[in-house]
Amino acid sequence: MKKNFTKIVLYIARFCMSIIYFFIKLFTRQKNKITMLSRQSDNINIDFSLLREELESLAKNECDFKEKEKTINTSSGNNNSDNNRNLEIKILCRRIPKGLCGKIKYCFYIIKCMYHISTSKICIIDGYNISISALKHKKNLEIIQIWHAAGAIKKFGYQVLDKKEGRSSTVAKIMRMHANYTCVTCTSEETRKIYSEAFNTDIEKVKVLGMPRIDYILGKNNEINKNIEEIYKEYPKLKEKKTILYVPTFRKDKEIDINRIINAVNAKKYNLIIRLHPLDKTKIEEEYIVDKKYSTSDLIKLADYVITDYSAIAFETATLNKPLFFYVYDIKKYADNRGLNINLMKEMNSSTKENIEDIIEIIENNTYDYKSLEQFKNKYVQTADTNNTERIVKYIMTALA
Repeated sequence: MKKNFTKIVLYIARFCMSIIYFFIKLFTRQKNKITMLSRQSDNINIDFSLLREELESLAKNECDFKEKEKTINTSSGNNNSDNNRNLEIKILCRRIPKGLCGKIKYCFYIIKCMYHISTSKICIIDGYNISISALKHKKNLEIIQIWHAAGAIKKFGYQVLDKKEGRSSTVAKIMRMHANYTCVTCTSEETRKIYSEAFNTDIEKVKVLGMPRIDYILGKNNEINKNIEEIYKEYPKLKEKKTILYVPTFRKDKEIDINRIINAVNAKKYNLIIRLHPLDKTKIEEEYIVDKKYSTSDLIKLADYVITDYSAIAFETATLNKPLFFYVYDIKKYADNRGLNINLMKEMNSSTKENIEDIIEIIENNTYDYKSLEQFKNKYVQTADTNNTERIVKYIMTALA
């Protein structure tokens, strides 16, 4: 009975959205405009920020634009410098709020998103977006999915339909989950296969262009260094000892057992920072927290050692060649409930442990296996350079031409 009610509500919601969007499309025209949409946070993320910066740089600097345009339009012979100088960029970031009033307001926000989608030539998203996937768009709209993670250790999307930690196949079908993408960016050929399956899309649409945040992590500009200086200023104790960063994966309806790692780390020798997923409600003592205004990308740059489990932060850490550990105390259960794309016990055997004490021992004895880390990076982060943003922007400009 409950399932049938949910189906009816979703069908009605999609039908109402479609009717509203039909009239929005009817009375609007596409402009030389790029719209970026995210519901991962209420703030502009690193990827969108870097893309906007690169796009605006091209639009403002005509000489630089013409130089790059030669690479983009070698066969077309078109000169679109005037168009691109007038390029409009709109970024909309908002999480679905809690409470009935918040959700009602969010419905009006979705209508706003529909308007900007209808008036854009290109839309860029970093996760599942209802307005993008559930609706029928103008034929020449380019939709680029820049997933909010640099890879996928754990299965997601269509890989986990009807599993304990996945979506219902019925809901996925009604809401057309991950439909309409014309391009999905990824960081390696191996990840390309995973994304094709997870997004249920043709592998030809999945392109190894990278992620802008990799440029940020590798220090393409000095912004991250400024952030680290600010962290040290706010938390001076982090300068006194080496730092271990723990970034566990979000577990649905389950708190993280953080006491194991707190008890295992010698507080006299190491700082311990714990960064939980935004949805995780596990309570942590203040001394292990760094303000969330500093991103996880900042923290991995600062850390001497990074411990995770199935989080995609592993791929970002690997680009920096920093000691990366997988603390997988529940790997058998997690693999059954969710599923894994990567066999960590095989590919990162020397740094994948079910007991935290084994990881601390490797840190203490300085016996980390950097060779395995290098192999992991080469396989899953082939775009470990500072040209990720530029590659994606070249693709965008080609689509705009």
